[in-house]
Amino acid sequence: MRTLAAIAVVVSSTLALHAQSAPPNARPIETITQEELRQHVCFLASDFLGGRRPDDSGYTIAAEYAASQLRAAGVRPAFTGADGTPTYFQKVPMMKVTTAIDRPFTLTRPSGDQVIESLDDFRLYMRGPSIGKAPMTFIGYGISEPEYGWDDIKGVDLKSSVAVMLLGTPQRDGKPVLPPAVDARYQGTRGIGARVQTPALRQNQPLALVVVVLDKGSLDAWSNLPNVLESAQLQYRPGGAKGRLTTGPAAVVLLKGAQAAAMFAGQEYDPMAIPTRGLEGYKTFAFRDTRLSLGIRLTGEDFDSVNVGGLVPGTDPALAHQVITVGAHLDHVAPAAGQIRNGADDNASGSAGVLEIAEAVAAKPLRRSVYFCLWAAEESGLVGSRHFLAAPPVPLDDIIVNLNLDMIGRSDQGAAKTRTHYVIGSAKITPELKATIIAANAKTVKWPLDFESKEGSMSGSDHYQFHQKGIPTAFWFSGDHDDLHTPGDDAEKIDFEKVQRISQLVYQVTADLGNREKSIRPPSTPKTDSGARRP
Repeated sequence: MRTLAAIAVVVSSTLALHAQSAPPNARPIETITQEELRQHVCFLASDFLGGRRPDDSGYTIAAEYAASQLRAAGVRPAFTGADGTPTYFQKVPMMKVTTAIDRPFTLTRPSGDQVIESLDDFRLYMRGPSIGKAPMTFIGYGISEPEYGWDDIKGVDLKSSVAVMLLGTPQRDGKPVLPPAVDARYQGTRGIGARVQTPALRQNQPLALVVVVLDKGSLDAWSNLPNVLESAQLQYRPGGAKGRLTTGPAAVVLLKGAQAAAMFAGQEYDPMAIPTRGLEGYKTFAFRDTRLSLGIRLTGEDFDSVNVGGLVPGTDPALAHQVITVGAHLDHVAPAAGQIRNGADDNASGSAGVLEIAEAVAAKPLRRSVYFCLWAAEESGLVGSRHFLAAPPVPLDDIIVNLNLDMIGRSDQGAAKTRTHYVIGSAKITPELKATIIAANAKTVKWPLDFESKEGSMSGSDHYQFHQKGIPTAFWFSGDHDDLHTPGDDAEKIDFEKVQRISQLVYQVTADLGNREKSIRPPSTPKTDSGARRP
């Protein structure tokens, strides 16, 4: 019954949206309206869809909805099905992995084993191989920024050890030790990824990472922090291989409270006192007479998700083979503690923007072709965009630029007054892309943009897959806010004027790139031709 009801809602929503579309003589940019964006977001971020996790029926309904909107706008299917017919859906091979503790978190000391029986202060943030009586090394905040006078990794060998570090950043007299932009990179649980991605920690790959949570913000959000023991995790199956069960390179454990304090008992330095004592006595050290064990057991189940994609072919025979991709991830995350996390900003807002930009481009096609893509499983490791580039509908050398909308409906704390929007990575491969965005903004919406503050988020969304292939990209991003990945990310908190203006701006950038004489992609870009068909 749920599926039948959903189909009825999709059909009625499609008819309603296009009945309210802009008059026939409107310019394409004027067809991107707040009312249509609001209806897209309210549908995609409704409780009915349950959070749009790729293995759930709610995601299937969201994908059908997106395809219906593309079809109604006159956007062609982007893919070819197994039977050779055009389709809006590209199958994405995935696996659902269930994680369990086979052997509890155990500290072995000369006095005997100390076992964490209660999981209240323990969260398995990321799965990895099991660990058996491994030595431990405290690496402070785990931050390596030698150019700013701070390096916790220098001279430390972690390759056969468990690394223990603090979540958060070093503070003196209530102020960050590191410059604000650098400090922001390591804040919150996303800062774990920033640490792991640094060359110092990558080269020093530890057996596992234990993260001690002391900062008030993370402690207040403890119940919402990821725990792979609470629900199945999703992963990509490259090439569609059946039963390919893989783990990450190292497990990541979050600890707080008495369980974290127990680790440091009798050691030469106790970082648990930092909230009251500050950095006095701060040091890294190898744990004395203490080893760690943790057993992790995995089981897997294969399934297929889908990317949704539409194509507006180019009008110029000499340029139509060149492709612009405009994308957003359609998925979100599973409920937590019985509450649905609807993901209105992350990323119903970006998905709504892509649907409206597609309608505008279809109303007046460009000289170059444009693919509009709604990716699956971004929250599970950028899976949908990764698969698109592994099995592209066009040769990769023909993709000249990627524009990625991931959260365009809110403003973070740093931009609360100005409503500034972040544009990340646009000058990484060619400065021309940034210049094109600035010029398009000046002649259209004139929205405040920040190209610099969030450059540390370059790997944080689907655009990064394109960047790695040498394809110019721009990531349109609200910035993190308190409702991210919580039940509070709902449609009533969306700034729909901002969604409209950013969508209109991305449309204008797309139109300028699609109609210009010269490709934005540098000719020196390495060849990556996959042999796929041209549009």
